[in-house]
Amino acid sequence: MPEAWTQWWAPLCLFVFVTHMPFFAWRYRRTGEIRFAATTLTFALLSLTYGVRVFAPGSELVGIALWRWLRVPAWASAAVSLGLLARHALRPRAKA
Repeated sequence: MPEAWTQWWAPLCLFVFVTHMPFFAWRYRRTGEIRFAATTLTFALLSLTYGVRVFAPGSELVGIALWRWLRVPAWASAAVSLGLLARHALRPRAKA
């Protein structure tokens, strides 16, 4: 499974994150909403993580693969981003 994952899923995830990141950056610049900034940061960190996984899989830090180190802040950022999205979705709407 790890070899197949590296061959197909890691490049696919990298492609998805890199291609979606500019949209959320644009939405943040347009609206100024912090949830779009958090999503942009999350996608940037995940792009970095998968980029290292695809293009430099042998790089290590203290004997642990570098991409494994990079995924920790990426997933922490994802948790914050999802929390902001949930807060936005659950916020009561103003009645017109």
